[in-house]
Amino acid sequence: MRMYEGLFLIDNAHATTEWDNVVKHIHDILQKNGAEILKTEKWGEKKLAYKVKGHKRGTYLLIHFNAKNSAIATVRRDFHLSDYVVRFLIVKDDKIEDLSQIGAVVPAVEKDVDKIPEIPVVDISAENEVTVKLAEEA
Repeated sequence: MRMYEGLFLIDNAHATTEWDNVVKHIHDILQKNGAEILKTEKWGEKKLAYKVKGHKRGTYLLIHFNAKNSAIATVRRDFHLSDYVVRFLIVKDDKIEDLSQIGAVVPAVEKDVDKIPEIPVVDISAENEVTVKLAEEA
């Protein structure tokens, strides 16, 4: 089994009224095809940059799951036929795959501000003085 990440754009009309049924529907499709769901995260409602199948707004759902390579084609077909899912993207998640084999739960990735290298500050006024001195000497 290989680890995958699925990002789903849910029809906003269904998401606001029956969120639990929508998530259960998506989980059922995955589990019906032999997937093991590791993590489900609601990203919330967003305004779309352009209309997608006539929708101006949508709710995003991110799911990490393990599945066989052969099951992904069937999973994609089932999501294309789903009334709840407007659009979806399923990709292999190689970075977390090693940890999932051990059975560890992977925490959300946080940006570490301390690891960002500092950029040296250059005093522009000092450079201008140097060029002016050079111009006066010439």
